[in-house]
Amino acid sequence: MNKQLPTPHDRFFRSTMTHPTVIREFFTEHLPAHIKKTLDFNSIKPLKDSFVNDKLRLQITDLLYSASFNNRPGYLYLLVEHQSTPNQLMPFRLLKYTIDIIDQHLTKHGGTKLPVVYPMVFYNGQKPYKYSTDLFDLFEEDKDLALKIFWKPFDLIDLTQIPDERFKDHLMFGVAAKVMKHIYDKDFLLFFKILIQELRRLESLGEDKYIYTVLSYIAQASESSKEKFIEITRTGLVDPNEEKIMTIAEQFRQEGVQVGQEKAFQAVATELRRTGLSSKEVEKVINLSKNLVNKTNKRS
Repeated sequence: MNKQLPTPHDRFFRSTMTHPTVIREFFTEHLPAHIKKTLDFNSIKPLKDSFVNDKLRLQITDLLYSASFNNRPGYLYLLVEHQSTPNQLMPFRLLKYTIDIIDQHLTKHGGTKLPVVYPMVFYNGQKPYKYSTDLFDLFEEDKDLALKIFWKPFDLIDLTQIPDERFKDHLMFGVAAKVMKHIYDKDFLLFFKILIQELRRLESLGEDKYIYTVLSYIAQASESSKEKFIEITRTGLVDPNEEKIMTIAEQFRQEGVQVGQEKAFQAVATELRRTGLSSKEVEKVINLSKNLVNKTNKRS
């Protein structure tokens, strides 16, 4: 949706909308009352081009302003898009601009507080603007569903708050969910002794591939004893696949090597910082060392 070179309309609009008086008059006339009530008009200022990243600079040929509001330090970005040709997808395009602006704000200022972005479209076409300005109209017959989903709190599935009993009616998903819930347990093998019964049920259903996917995950993510884990697996399953079990045992070994290497690199980094090297210099040394270790491992 990139625009071509700015038209005479774009250039004229941009040049006039950099004048302080024009800016004040424009927003006084066109902002809704509830925005004007909170806005510090003296704080409105066009943003420098350096704020907009390369991707956004290709898209936005018009103006972005920052302002303080609600009598406290903050950011209200006023995005003014100029159009001389109607665009039915403009609500969606403005949504993309808004997300990019918020992302750039977080990159520049840090923190977790999101700025408010108020999009406006200034249109000077030859005929009245015929398209809806409502993003939800673009969902057409699914508008009601979109209204119930968009801009609502996301659905959080917090395994720490769900009792294991909730998963009893869903064997395959239940196994995955419970493993991921208990993977950090210090006594994970106590849980695994119970779980193996459900893996045996999956075995009776012919779900061997799924079983060994679960076991492989445990080998990579759990800090349990390899020997005890393999023993429970061998005795718990009716017909354990020895080849796959040995592959999983190898995963335990590789994971242990990787963890050991990472701890060693962290220790080296700490010592290098004590010598006065900067973080960037330390990072270069560590990355070089990791590459050399990886090349050595591949040869062996």
